[in-house]
Amino acid sequence: MSGSNLKFSAVALGVSLMLSACNGSEGQPSSAVGRETSGTPTTTEGTQTVALTPKAQVTQGAQFSYQYALKPGQSLRLIEPPKLGEVILAGDTLTYQAPITATGADAFRLELVDADRVTEIRWLLRVDQNPQRFSQIDLQDPAAAPHWQCVSDAETHQGITWAVPTAPSQETYAWQDWVATLPNLAAQCFLEDSACNTAALIDYANAQQWCGKDDWRLPFGYEMKNLVSEQDYALDRNQAAIDPYFFPQVGFESYWLAEDASELQVDNLAYRQSFGANRHTVATQNKRKPASVMLVSGEYRDPTLPSQQVEPQPEAESFIRLNAHGQPLAREAQQDSYAQTPWRCLDDMRGLVRDNLFLRDGRFSYVYWLTPSPDDVTHTANTFVADTDVAQCDQDTCTLDGLLQQLNDANTCGRTDWRVPTAAELALLLHQDVAGGDYSLFYQTSLNHPEAGDYWVRTTSGFGTLALPSVSGLTPVPAQPGQQARVLLMATEFEPRATEDPRSVNNHGQPNMARLRQDYATSPANWPAPFVDDIVQHQTMGLMPKPEFPHANPYQADKVELGRQLFFDTFLSRAGDVSCASCHDPQKGWTDQREVSIGHDRQRGKRNAPTIVNSAFLPVLFWDGRALDLEQQALMPIQDPLEMAESLPHLVERLNAHPTYPASFEAVFRQGPITAEQLGMALATFQRTIVSQESRFDRFLAQAPAGETSALTDQELWGLDIYRRNGRCVNCHMGPELTNHAFENVGLTYYQAFYEDLGQFNVNGNSDSVGKFKTPSLRDVMNTGPWFHNGLVHTMDGVISMYSEGMASNAPFGWSKYDPNYPKLSEKIRPLNLTLQEAQALKAFMQAITAESPRQSATAEQLGIEPSGS
Repeated sequence: MSGSNLKFSAVALGVSLMLSACNGSEGQPSSAVGRETSGTPTTTEGTQTVALTPKAQVTQGAQFSYQYALKPGQSLRLIEPPKLGEVILAGDTLTYQAPITATGADAFRLELVDADRVTEIRWLLRVDQNPQRFSQIDLQDPAAAPHWQCVSDAETHQGITWAVPTAPSQETYAWQDWVATLPNLAAQCFLEDSACNTAALIDYANAQQWCGKDDWRLPFGYEMKNLVSEQDYALDRNQAAIDPYFFPQVGFESYWLAEDASELQVDNLAYRQSFGANRHTVATQNKRKPASVMLVSGEYRDPTLPSQQVEPQPEAESFIRLNAHGQPLAREAQQDSYAQTPWRCLDDMRGLVRDNLFLRDGRFSYVYWLTPSPDDVTHTANTFVADTDVAQCDQDTCTLDGLLQQLNDANTCGRTDWRVPTAAELALLLHQDVAGGDYSLFYQTSLNHPEAGDYWVRTTSGFGTLALPSVSGLTPVPAQPGQQARVLLMATEFEPRATEDPRSVNNHGQPNMARLRQDYATSPANWPAPFVDDIVQHQTMGLMPKPEFPHANPYQADKVELGRQLFFDTFLSRAGDVSCASCHDPQKGWTDQREVSIGHDRQRGKRNAPTIVNSAFLPVLFWDGRALDLEQQALMPIQDPLEMAESLPHLVERLNAHPTYPASFEAVFRQGPITAEQLGMALATFQRTIVSQESRFDRFLAQAPAGETSALTDQELWGLDIYRRNGRCVNCHMGPELTNHAFENVGLTYYQAFYEDLGQFNVNGNSDSVGKFKTPSLRDVMNTGPWFHNGLVHTMDGVISMYSEGMASNAPFGWSKYDPNYPKLSEKIRPLNLTLQEAQALKAFMQAITAESPRQSATAEQLGIEPSGS
């Protein structure tokens, strides 16, 4: 949209927009019109400037209004709603209603629609409580201000300040007073006269009293974790799990933590953390290897421990009550009293509990608690001895082993792994007030009000006890001979999470290129063994075959020409404004290079338009496979109300009344009046003639059996090896066509969210098909972005990064575990942990498998058609 076609009303023109909306004097939300400041990309024509990524702040429950002056024919439409609040478009006015309870960054997208173009506007808002959690503070150091900024955080430990680099990749430091001496891994920072390590940075920040503070330090892992914002994490938008409003510069880089790995008896390792896919992982790194840094100032409390939360998670949101078979009670009965609707155990769905066990075990866990029953041995009126010499329960006494054997043999709550918790695990049920004092049992209702007394916990030397419901400390009292105590039991199991292929672990360095060329200077069947999960189903890479034309619809040159005319003719659409080529443009790789296509009446489609190149080889069509052949597929967009919006009977009637088409169809089919079947056959025949041209990889495939490998550069050849091995691409993108023609869930289902697309499930209704989409061919892949069924990834770097991270992990948690339709990530998707150099090499190979897009049909000779077939 040109700037001359859009005017702002009652605002100052500039580059970005910033607004704080607050409550009125009577406590009602007020509305305000924003004013623009600086820092946002714009589009400009003449004297008008349009903010493409405006920002605003608004208080919980308040309204924010922005008014546009639209010319005749212009309109606004919402194409992605906000996650937290609500957007209302009324003519030229945008109103955002902030939520009453939720806080955080919120985003939505608008499109400004004109007759000849569509302009996207991406809004970013920050919904704050009053007072707000974050605010920017002056660094008070002009020399460092271009490189660092301060953000106050009123929530973490009830008040700290963060110092954050404005370009984290350009501010890298060795840990503490170590020096970055590793080869080719130099640190870089704004400290010109000092070593680029965190000790020097902290000394400088304290000496300059950044933001008026002199107690700067490295953060602890749990402090950094308190900045993690799950609602903002989006790999497809390159958005890290942190508030993008106040921390827009933070990406997937790693940040040093205060802790080192001395407990591992390793002197040269310290811990670091990122806000990417491994945001729940505290990883080790050589202290000499540079990493990014955030500094923190202020007192702290450990809010990642459930027992030290400022406000513990409400009980109703903490557990799912399960019956004796381990299945949830009905949702409407979840908060009934135990007497009204008894439950047998609890599924703990507190994220902090899961995170704490992850930090201990290195894997995410599901956590279950057994609810004491007044009708059996688990009632907390009963006590048990910790005698391990016998395992029994009789009338007079019951040992812990006997109790556990009895419960596990009975498959209580569908489980056989009940055990006595450790003190740290039992503390997951406790809470200490912010002011200190005793730890108290917090979730007594869910645990059916355990009786007061000493409770068993496991220790490194056997057993000890903690007093409940109130205990002064979390150090167990050692067990005494013959001592009896009560018990609360728990069970844990690891969530199913994929890990890196063992074959690629420690195999990420650049190979010896002379040896690699030797390995690939042969036919593909003799290349190094691929890293695939099913070698029986694997197909080796190879040259493309010739397309086959079905017996019922054979190749005819005049039929191809008729199909071409129809393909480019807007006559096929109801309004005469859309043709097949509108979404499959030969100048754009036979796609439209949009996220989703624009169809009838300027409506947005549902999915990304795939290329028609090599569609002759597809056994089923569309992302969800709903068409069984090209003849069937060709007629479906015509009838789709979002695409061409025409009915077949009406189109056939119009075609038969057309001044030229009846004669053209008669010349091809010689069957009288035009039919829908003939229309599909002509379009399908044309599409079968659009095939890939020779790529440099094709030349490599042809020459490699004779020992010639010069068609690929060293980087591209390494990319081929990564494609087949560390990258695991050939698990799905195999064979001559670089696809297995199967359906896979790669984690982009957006289940029960705005972008939800259930994929193949919409066709066959099978729960196992939720989120599965057709594996596209990667031939000519660089011509066909943006990628994936929703077109949300606009760069190949982003595509590779997502696969390297293991895609969006969608292991079910909480209520999702009991949803039969919850999407299941393909078992072929595993974290790849590619290095930057590997990712660059793989991208180079994507270029090598991409030929110039064909602009017209292949000739009969190129298609392998015998002369008689024309």
